[in-house]
Amino acid sequence: MFMIEFRNVTKIYGDTTVAVDNLSLTVNDGELLVLLGESGCGKTTTLKMINRLIEPTSGKIFIGEQDTGTIEPWKLRREIGYVFQDVGLFPHMTVSENVGIGLQLLKWDENKIRSRSEELLALTGLDPVQFADRKPAELSGGQRQRVGVARALAASPNILLMDEPFGALDPMRRDSLQNEFLNIRAKLGLTVVLVTHDMTEALLMADRIAVMERGRIVALDTPQRLMNAPGHPYVAALLETPTRHAQKLAALKAKQ
Repeated sequence: MFMIEFRNVTKIYGDTTVAVDNLSLTVNDGELLVLLGESGCGKTTTLKMINRLIEPTSGKIFIGEQDTGTIEPWKLRREIGYVFQDVGLFPHMTVSENVGIGLQLLKWDENKIRSRSEELLALTGLDPVQFADRKPAELSGGQRQRVGVARALAASPNILLMDEPFGALDPMRRDSLQNEFLNIRAKLGLTVVLVTHDMTEALLMADRIAVMERGRIVALDTPQRLMNAPGHPYVAALLETPTRHAQKLAALKAKQ
């Protein structure tokens, strides 16, 4: 069953730059699909067209059976979680208030918002007693990112969009949060589209990887199949670095 479907979608910016070129793609219900590629390949534009932060020039995008072009953008965005690269927490609000900001817009009761915020903080590994009333400035980068994930999950979306969500974290926190997120995603049965330029991250997290170059998908497959048969020179080039690093680490360990 398809959760998201792109049908011949193109995005051309005002200067005639073709950011996305006649893209057709399906994301299965409950799947974690990674959009992978270098800066400027069109992956973030593709992601933002799903919730109409960016409007396609032509083509159609469907959520289930519904054309997203027929849904009011504000309504669509309230039904889809979004995790930003820079988190974007409101500095004057507490952690609990940041998590519940979308629920305020949905006119939830204040006590219900607080309860839901605390539930999600616990789910993302932050003790509500310790963190709910802190301000974002009192948190580490990894903690702020957890709050961003909790906020995106507040209204119980079926779809979660993630734009380089772990890129600013140090390696240890990044690995920890990636693993915790995979557990959360499996528990909630989320359909996830995640943008990254990091091939290792894509290989370790994705069910499938869509490799983009110049606005087009040049490869779409599982991590295992792409590693065993890249099938495209650009995909092979992206795989070269993590493969070389793995070989060097194996050689280093063998010397002990």
